[in-house]
Amino acid sequence: MLDLVFIWLKEHSLIVLLLLGTIFNVFWLYRMRRQLQMKWYAVIAFSVLHTVCGVLSVKAFAFLETGDAGNMSLFGGVFFMPVLYFISAKVSKRNIKAVFDIFTICMIFTLMCARINCIVSGCCAGLVIPGTHFHFPTRELEILYYIVMLILLIPRVKKSKNPGSIYPLYMASYGAFRFIDEFFRTSSTGMLFHLSHVWAAIAFAAGLSIYIEINARNHQRKKVIKK
Repeated sequence: MLDLVFIWLKEHSLIVLLLLGTIFNVFWLYRMRRQLQMKWYAVIAFSVLHTVCGVLSVKAFAFLETGDAGNMSLFGGVFFMPVLYFISAKVSKRNIKAVFDIFTICMIFTLMCARINCIVSGCCAGLVIPGTHFHFPTRELEILYYIVMLILLIPRVKKSKNPGSIYPLYMASYGAFRFIDEFFRTSSTGMLFHLSHVWAAIAFAAGLSIYIEINARNHQRKKVIKK
């Protein structure tokens, strides 16, 4: 019986992990509902919608890359989800900076669950370490990256420290991490540089420039308030 359970979990690991991500989002958004001015039932609806849109975004980005709708690219979350955040904030008339800051945590946790699924399903492995039968732990390092970012960013979001800076900070750091990480991952082209290097560089440049701009504006706003 236990063996059947493990087999089922492995075959449906993505569904289970996405459900886990949705549950996390429910608890997180409920904790931050006052900042978002969100009712409890809206918390559940937005949590489910976030997961669904996240899956669609990574599949859509992979389709644009390869033409295969069955693949997933986590860069879809990096580039497409901000559009959803902006539209939802405008439509619901919520504070855009608060929406971006708070929902960034949701996205990081969801993407972490997606990368855990890569380990379970055996995809996206690192290159074989020369002279051994082991692979570079690229997936494991990415999961560690997500954990570190959650530890660092959650307190900043709760304190509303430097509002609006959370997403670009994540975007820039993820771009930097993936650019280095890609050198140790397998590629269908067999080349040293992957297409993902391009997306990582764009994410880093865009995230860093936006972070610097927001940081400067917030600093200027504080100076005006003090006067």
